Amino acid sequence: MNKKMLAAGSRDQYGETLKEKQEIEQTIINVLNNQGYIPVSTPLIEQESVFDQYQEKKVFHLFDHMGEKLVLRPDLTLPIARFLAANQTTSTVTRLYYLGDVFHQIVNLSGDYNQETQAGIEIIGEQSFEAEIEALETMLAFAQRFGIVDVQVVLSDARLIDLILEQFDLDDQIRSEMKQAIEEKNISRFEQLKTQIPDFPAELADWPLAFGENGESAMEKLRRIPAVKEIMDDWVRLADYTHRHYPDVAVTVDLAAVSPQPYYTGTIIRGFVPSLGDYLFSGGRYDRLLSKADQETVPAMGMALKVETVLADRQRDLSSLSAQDPIVVVLAKGRVEQDVRPLLKKAGVDTSQLDNPARKLVFDTADNRYRFILVKANDVVKYLDQGIGDVGIVGSDTIAEQEQNHYDVLDLQTGKAEFVLAACEDFEPEKISRLRIATKYPKLASQYFHDQGEDVELIKLEGSVELGPITGLADAIIDITQTGRTLVENHLQIFDRVGPVATHFLVRKGSLLQYQDELTTVIKRLANLVAPKEEVKE
Repeated sequence: MNKKMLAAGSRDQYGETLKEKQEIEQTIINVLNNQGYIPVSTPLIEQESVFDQYQEKKVFHLFDHMGEKLVLRPDLTLPIARFLAANQTTSTVTRLYYLGDVFHQIVNLSGDYNQETQAGIEIIGEQSFEAEIEALETMLAFAQRFGIVDVQVVLSDARLIDLILEQFDLDDQIRSEMKQAIEEKNISRFEQLKTQIPDFPAELADWPLAFGENGESAMEKLRRIPAVKEIMDDWVRLADYTHRHYPDVAVTVDLAAVSPQPYYTGTIIRGFVPSLGDYLFSGGRYDRLLSKADQETVPAMGMALKVETVLADRQRDLSSLSAQDPIVVVLAKGRVEQDVRPLLKKAGVDTSQLDNPARKLVFDTADNRYRFILVKANDVVKYLDQGIGDVGIVGSDTIAEQEQNHYDVLDLQTGKAEFVLAACEDFEPEKISRLRIATKYPKLASQYFHDQGEDVELIKLEGSVELGPITGLADAIIDITQTGRTLVENHLQIFDRVGPVATHFLVRKGSLLQYQDELTTVIKRLANLVAPKEEVKE
């Protein structure tokens, strides 16, 4: 046993870095104590039922000595809600604050940390919009105190997308798919769904990209919807307050934002630091989470500050920051890179440095607007989600097998192929009690058979999957084919078409805000280039 090894995703903290973090934490404690907030501390381990709103895979599960299901807390608001319900302290306005660690499941071998320190406030029992103003003021004051100079406030609302979609006569399935496409910034899927809605409003033609200046432009035209106008009037109040008290802080909106927490019911406020490509604080209103003894719900507003982001900002050399850091595009080497280069060029991206790559792997454009990194397909998402890249371009077959912590924005319509279920021509699945399926894509195959309601045994292969049925290792395969020639040569037939494969344009979530003007322009141009000819916009 190696006693020096840490658990995956964990880290030791030591010396000057830990001292800096302790100083940050002590400053937060002193400020909130002086402002009259009441400290509250909840245990690291909670009953699983406290977090029943979370997807199971997003939390660490434990068992106590009695076999009770427990979790390491991924969130601090829900434990405080549990504390308040148990202690019935919600009869008047209560201002609480916390400082503690939360734990998130991470992708194996991703290099991420699963432990994060948060400091936050909860304003309980305040129905008026003064709670939102107070929460934002508290966070901006901390940003100012810690010398974070480039905070951008992003406003959204948990109700907004639903309120706008209610204006259209849609069945529940289309409504749900449309909302998902908007929140995931999936332009390709959004365009497909949009054609099913007659007289779709022009101001929402690029709804998944309706943030920043695009969002502010669309916002004014949506104020005709009474419920939406009420939300946007509140946004104007927050913007006016910020401009008066923090004139250097930019305020913008996101009309396509997904709610960061499932229990939010109204205004969502996030503080983004463009130079770090990360959020400093986030929070929102949650008016249905708490209730009194008589079951009457209690209004509440909470905001959390990421201590590690404060620390990261303090430890960097601001003088070395470039005003024009390049947008980093991580490209899958080989056919993907060759196929998308003409598209990128037509969309206004200088790709000339890629014309004669020789043995180089990193290329900067002459104007320093873009940097290209060529990597193996399986590494594209890792570079993207670790913050090294801003844009990733890779096949959807690769994406299907990896965890997604980015936006899958656009199907570029290159590298087209399809996933198929194939087997020898005498394949009779109904006569086999449990199919053995050979594949390079176990995640996709598992989902396919789950949707079919079939229980199968998956066999992960790295080499020629076609050998599976031929040698008797498997009954059938799920694999990619373009022409079907390899299947025919190995005497295999297609029994079902599982789904399309093509090259996709991915964007890291922080980068879409950090480089919003440049990236939204490129995305719109690419969308027009790959759209069916009759749908090309003038």
